[in-house]
Amino acid sequence: MTTFESQKSDSVPEPTAPEASASPVRASRDHAVDLVRAACLVVVVGLHVMMAGITVETEGLAITNSLDGHPIFAWSTWLVQVMPLFFVMGGFSSLLAWRRQRDRGVSNADYVRDRVARLARPALLPLGLVGLTLAVLGLVGLPDAVLSDVGFRIGQPLWFLAVYLGVSGLVPLMARLHERAPWVTLLSLLAAVMIVDTVALLTALPLIGAFNLLFVWVFVQQLGFCLADGWFDWRRRWMLGLAGLAAFGVLLFLTTVVGYSTDMYDNLNPPTAAILVLGVGQTLLFAFVRPWITRLAQHETLAGLSGAINRNAMQIYLWHVPVIVLIAVVLVVSGAPFPEPLSEGWWQSRPPFLVAVALLLIPIVIGVSWLERRSEARGGPAPGPVGPWMAALKVILGIVGVVTLLIAGFTPAYGAAIGVTLLLLAVLLRSPRRRSLLTSGHEPSGEASVERGGDSSAERRSSLESR
Repeated sequence: MTTFESQKSDSVPEPTAPEASASPVRASRDHAVDLVRAACLVVVVGLHVMMAGITVETEGLAITNSLDGHPIFAWSTWLVQVMPLFFVMGGFSSLLAWRRQRDRGVSNADYVRDRVARLARPALLPLGLVGLTLAVLGLVGLPDAVLSDVGFRIGQPLWFLAVYLGVSGLVPLMARLHERAPWVTLLSLLAAVMIVDTVALLTALPLIGAFNLLFVWVFVQQLGFCLADGWFDWRRRWMLGLAGLAAFGVLLFLTTVVGYSTDMYDNLNPPTAAILVLGVGQTLLFAFVRPWITRLAQHETLAGLSGAINRNAMQIYLWHVPVIVLIAVVLVVSGAPFPEPLSEGWWQSRPPFLVAVALLLIPIVIGVSWLERRSEARGGPAPGPVGPWMAALKVILGIVGVVTLLIAGFTPAYGAAIGVTLLLLAVLLRSPRRRSLLTSGHEPSGEASVERGGDSSAERRSSLESR
């Protein structure tokens, strides 16, 4: 990750949007962004552990959201719903990573190809193993209802992968719009979000809201672009805190007057204007406390910890729910008692359960990361350039693969097989025409040509930073 370093004095906000986008600043790694991204991932994993309500019923194991309906949970989501902030940090890193690669001559399509591979490849092993395991358990007689429930719970967090594939694939286009017409881009996305929310409400068709999976998260990613270009480096920093509180005041109005849910997880599926406003507030408050976070992040222990988490972010996200389910199965088999969700005994069981998840997740992530590094160390031919249509096809295949898993689940097994196969195609698919040009000794012209050889490892490192 990189950062925009700023000097602050005592007047009005700077730089302005046109100045920021006209002459973007290249700078070094931003430790505050690193630390916040890592913290967001820790919050997500911890919250999923807290949500895991495990009960043993007559049909077998059942996994529910134990916090659903808790009287204080809805309001607590204003603090623990960190996905908007995570997308802001991702937008910050993606913009600067894309600019570095663009300066080296990497085309839009080749950037997208690398992003799809970086996001989709880590998903193949855990999703394939989950599908295979559930298929075997079905063959040995485990009830279909239990398998479907387990598969559904494991698949729920995959929405993030589908959305992140989409917004990452749009980074070159949205970066160009940000640099040419930043305010028009932001206001157009905001208008689209409001139109979708209004139509979904008036027609009573929640499926209409699915369009905001695009508009809301692209808007939030654009906030990360603005952060990277110094839009929030205001000289009077107290104004950032005041503006952040004002954004939460708008959120309070939306939830108490307009009718949006006070539960930010309800507003997440599908995303609504409430999530957009939450993202604005989180961005402003992050900018307000950024100097303190930067100093905190410079501590050697915290810097090393956040670096380790960020390097393995996809593995942590993809493996933590299967680990939660695996521990639950082991507890069932061993005959351990399961306290009633939200009971005193249940609350007392959360710390050891969280420790158990961490103790199992850490070695799995280390092992998978070691295999990935070993695979990269063996090298191989650099990926050939792809055209824009092939890059778009890769993004679409990746998204459709994940959506297949979300809709069809892991049971029956063919749903998992189709989803994983589409993800595999998204990673492996090449452009035959361009590959034939390369093997015949002709270089493709235009933006599609990229530097190969020594630069390929640098590109991979840059892709890692932009995760």
